[in-house]
Formats: sequence, C-alpha cells, structure tokens
Amino acid sequence: MLYAWVGDQKRAPAAKGERTTCRDCGGLLTAVMPVENTPHWRHKAGDCDPWGEPEGPWHLGWKELFDMSCREIALRDPMTGELHRAGVLVGSGTPRATVLELQHSSISEDERNAREAFYRRGHRMFWLVHIHSESSFLGIYFGMSLDFKSRVVHLDGKEFAIMRWMGPNKQFIEKWKRAAAHVFFHAGPYIFYLAGPGVAARLGSPLKRGEFALCALTREEFLRAVHREDGAP
Repeated sequence: MLYAWVGDQKRAPAAKGERTTCRDCGGLLTAVMPVENTPHWRHKAGDCDPWGEPEGPWHLGWKELFDMSCREIALRDPMTGELHRAGVLVGSGTPRATVLELQHSSISEDERNAREAFYRRGHRMFWLVHIHSESSFLGIYFGMSLDFKSRVVHLDGKEFAIMRWMGPNKQFIEKWKRAAAHVFFHAGPYIFYLAGPGVAARLGSPLKRGEFALCALTREEFLRAVHREDGAP
C-alpha cells in the first residue's frame, strides 16, 4: 500500500517505523522507507488484499495524477465479504464510476479474469499495462510490432492500426485481446488503446492469432477517458 490513514489524513509514510492501522481490515501497518524504492505501508500480518503487489515509481506517478480520494479504494463484495483495493477509482457511487488497474508485472489470465469479474460489478474498468524491458524482452518485441502505416481502419472518429505481434510467443497479446475490460498499454511516452473483442469485430475482417489493433492516445486523452469527459473508448 502506498497510502494509509494516519489520524484524519490519508498519506504515504513519512518516516521509517511509523505505524498506523489499516482502515480496511484493522491490522497494523508499518512504514517501509527503502533506499532505492518507493516508501510504502506494510501489513504486519499480511496484506488484506490478496491481489496486493509491490509498487514502485511507475504506479506512484500515475496515482499522483488523481485526487487522493480516488487512490487505493477498498471495495468489498457484500455477499461474500471479499475485499480488494482498486488502484484508482473515480466517480465512486455514481453512474460514472471507473476502476483503473495499474499493471506493471505479469499477470495470469485466471487472475485477470478474476479481477475483471470483481471490479466490473457496478463499475467500468480500465487496465493500464506497463510495457517495459526491465526483466524481459517484452518492450523490445512490442516496439518491433508497432506498425501504424500498413493497415489503418477509421472507426468512430478514431484511427486503429492493425499489426502483427513480432515476438516468438503470442500469448501476451492474445491474453490481453480477450480481456472483458478496456485495455491500454503504456510504452515510453505513448498510450495505446487495444481493440477488444467488440471493437475488433467492427474493424472489418476478423483478427487472426497474433494480430492486434491499436489506437494511439495522448496522456491527456487517456485521462479524459478515465474521467468520462469524452466518449472514449
């Protein structure tokens, strides 16, 4: 957790060893101040959200673009009691409610499906997937695959480019093509919207295995979409 309530203020930890109580589970939280990573709160008895993952500067940078009241919001299933924290939740309690999940590490398709099933109850959901090369060739293969000239289709005022995955394993792109939520990729300074099953079906001929379609967005366009300030996606 990057943020916790300390008294009447929700904030990041300020000093090593600082303590507070998790408002979601009542457990003890202690401040962790790594030399080379992002300060965060650690549950003494284990994170009450089993989907909790280590977070770093990339997560922090995106969360800081939203008001503190929208960051790390706990949602609980009233029937089962299952609890998970949305990375970002805007428009809570309104028809505009949107969950934004920031995904830096790899994730299995089973867990992706589980998160979508949970967060899409009463919310629109976006994934923002970080494309990087810190521990794999993912960023390299993604860059090799980008082709915004060969097959371009205009749809609903947007320009989608159809391209082929150039890496040796197509599992990454096929997994995200099947997502039920909206998927965006963050690669370097760019944001790309991935055509999901519904959009892909309207682009003309069906996309073959290894083929995918992207629409390039600015960061400002992406943030407007999260806040539902325009009609996209």
